[in-house]
Amino acid sequence: MNVSIEEPLRVLLVKPYQPTYMRIACPPLGLLYLASTLRQMFGRDVEVRLIDQTVDQARYFDARPVLKEFRPHVVGLSALNWEAEESGRFALMTQTEFPGTIVAIGGPFAHRNTRKISATGVFDWIFDGEADWSFPIACQRWFRGDKTMDDIVGLTWRSAAGEPFTNNSDLLSLGHKKAAGVVDNVDAIPLPAWDLIDFDRYAKVRNFMSLLKGKRYATIFTSRGCPYLCTYCHDIFGKTFRFRSPENVAAEVKMLKDLGVDELQIVDDIFNMNPPRMKAVCRAIEPYQMHITFPNGLRFDILDEEGCEALTRAGTYAACVAIETVTPRLQELIKKHLRADRAHQGIRWMSERGVLVRGFFMLGFPTETVGEIQATIDYAVKSELSQAYFFNVVPQPGTPLYDLALGENAAALESQTLMEYNTKTAWYTLAYGVDMEKVRKRAYIRFFLLSPRRWVRLLRLMPWKNLVMEFRDFLLFFFRRKRVEDEALPEDLVPLARLYAADESALTSAKAQREKQRAQRAVVPVS
Repeated sequence: MNVSIEEPLRVLLVKPYQPTYMRIACPPLGLLYLASTLRQMFGRDVEVRLIDQTVDQARYFDARPVLKEFRPHVVGLSALNWEAEESGRFALMTQTEFPGTIVAIGGPFAHRNTRKISATGVFDWIFDGEADWSFPIACQRWFRGDKTMDDIVGLTWRSAAGEPFTNNSDLLSLGHKKAAGVVDNVDAIPLPAWDLIDFDRYAKVRNFMSLLKGKRYATIFTSRGCPYLCTYCHDIFGKTFRFRSPENVAAEVKMLKDLGVDELQIVDDIFNMNPPRMKAVCRAIEPYQMHITFPNGLRFDILDEEGCEALTRAGTYAACVAIETVTPRLQELIKKHLRADRAHQGIRWMSERGVLVRGFFMLGFPTETVGEIQATIDYAVKSELSQAYFFNVVPQPGTPLYDLALGENAAALESQTLMEYNTKTAWYTLAYGVDMEKVRKRAYIRFFLLSPRRWVRLLRLMPWKNLVMEFRDFLLFFFRRKRVEDEALPEDLVPLARLYAADESALTSAKAQREKQRAQRAVVPVS
C-alpha cells in the first residue's frame, strides 16, 4: 500500500498494558524518540499519535475507537518481555479488524526474539535493537513507493500477511551493504517529542522509582550502550558506549523545565561509565535545580567520592545499585565482574550525603548454592542500603544465561513464562528443589522487619505518600495468592507467553529470498 503524496502518513505508537499486580507507568521514552525522528524525516507529511495504555490500565480492545477514527497506516508497538502477550493481542486485533495496516514491534522483547515473534504471524515488521532511524526509513520506503528493505539494520519484515518473513542480518553481517538506520552520533537524534506527554497524568501513577519528590517528572537517556558482558542482559543498545554531550543533555533539561518538569529519572545503562563526562553532565544540569533519581544507570564499584559529590550537587536524592550477587565465582559466571566491596563503599558515600540508596539482588542463578544465596542476603542486611529488592533469576530468551539454564535443567524452563518476574515457582525451585518463595520472604524479614533503623531512615528520606505505597506492596508480596489471571491466549499467540519455546517459524534470510526469486525467474515457461 502506497500513501498518496497529498496524504500524510498516519502512525500510531502504542505502549501496551499487561495486567499485573503492581501498576507502573512511565513516559515511553523509546516511542517519544520515534515520534521525533518521524517528524524530522517527514515534516508535515506525517501525523503521529501516541497511546500509553499503562497510564489508565487500558486493554488492547480499548484502542478500537482510536483505530477506527485515526485509521493509521502503521501501528508501532514497544514491549518489554512481560508485555509480549498484550502486544500480540493488540496486533491480532489490528490485523483482523483493520486489514492493510502495517503492524510493527520493537523494544526489549523484540531483541533476539525474532523467530518467536515471526511464528505468531501477527506482526509485519520486527525491529531488533535501536529503531530511532530504521523505523522512519522503513516507513518512508514502504509508503512512498521504494520498498527496498533489505539494508535496514535490525529489520525483519514480510511483504504481505501470510507471506514468509525476511531477515537481513546475514546480508549485513557479511558487509555487502552498509546498514541503514545505525545510530552512531546520539546527539544527532532529535529530542523526544515531549509535547505528546501529559506529565500530570504520569505524576499520579507509580513510576520506575516509586518516588516523586517534585510535581512532574520525565525519564531521560544521556548515553546508550554498556561494555560489560552480563550474561542475563538483553543489551538492546549494544556494547559500545555512546554518549550525548553535556550541552545536548542540558538542552533537553531546559525544554523539560519550560514544560513544568522538576524531576528527572536518568535511565542510562551506566551513567558513570566515563566519570569525567558524568561530572560534566552534572555541572551542565545543576543550574536547573532538578530533583534527580536513578532507577538504574549507576555502577557503584566505579563511583568515587568526587562523583558522589557531583551527583548530589546536581540534585540526586535517590539511586539504585544492581549488586545481583556478592559471590566472586558467580560474578565471573554472569560476567558482571562487580566488586562488591567497592560498591559497599559507594553505598556508604551516597548514604552519608542523604541519598536514598536501593539495592537490587538476583537470587537463584544456575549452579548457585544455598550458601551463596545467603551470602548475598547477608551483604544486603549488613549494608547501608535504605531498601533492597530480592528477585528470582529469570533466564531470558536470547541471553547466555538462558543457554546456561537450558543446559542445567531444560524441564524447569519449559514451565516458565515471560510473566514470571515475581513467580511463586522460580526456575531455581524447579531445577534444584529449593523453595525460593520462603528464601525471599526471610530475606525481606531480615532486611526490613529486623532492622528498625531502616524504617527510621525511610521516614526521613522518602516522601510519605511513597512510603505508604512501599509498605502496601511489602504486605502484598507476603499475602498475595497468585499472579493476575487473564483471558486465555489465542492459539496463534501462545509462543509469546512461553519462556522456553521451540525455534520454529517461517523466517528466511534476505539472501535466501533473493536466490529463490532468481531461480523462479530462470524457469522459462514452455509455450
